[in-house]
Amino acid sequence: MPPADLQYYRASYVHQWFYPVWGDLVMMLRGEFGYADGYGSASCPDSIPEDLRQYCQSLPFFKVFYGGGVGSVRGYESNSLGPRDIYGNVLGGKRKIVGNAEFFYPLFKGDKSVRGSVFVDVGQIWAEGSLPPFIIPTSSCAGGPSTDAAVVYPGSQNFRYSAGVGLAWNSPIGPLKFSYAFPINDQCYDRIQQFQFQVGNVF
Repeated sequence: MPPADLQYYRASYVHQWFYPVWGDLVMMLRGEFGYADGYGSASCPDSIPEDLRQYCQSLPFFKVFYGGGVGSVRGYESNSLGPRDIYGNVLGGKRKIVGNAEFFYPLFKGDKSVRGSVFVDVGQIWAEGSLPPFIIPTSSCAGGPSTDAAVVYPGSQNFRYSAGVGLAWNSPIGPLKFSYAFPINDQCYDRIQQFQFQVGNVF
């Protein structure tokens, strides 16, 4: 149990599998699962309205899960998936599921340091009840009212999918990975970022 008044648990599991398909063509499958929650009693500041006190949580905000971006679901901005508040700020969530399938092939014969790839990503973050639901201003979507009224959008917690192409290079300064993704079922309030790159471990 952590010190002070924080009482929570957090568990995650990542599995990655590489399989030689044919010649230098390699398939990579990756799955990530996470679950976290608080336990014990959680206190609310006096400033929290009575009708929102049900959302008080003992899970610290810095222990929630985030999704989107390189290493997650490419094509969506980093850490942009999952529940948000009425201002569109990402809150993170208690459950995380991400899956990736990618095929790698060296671009130069005999040199595996530069590999091209095609991929499909899927994933989402969920609040699991004790965080506010997915509510954002209706003006965030085209055709919505110009007011700041908040609404729970249907399908906001459905899985997000993307597909695209990538380039991985084991450069002298370390592994580099570039991707260009096409979100498949993005919604009007999703934050899209098609070109992304990563410096460091290449998954």
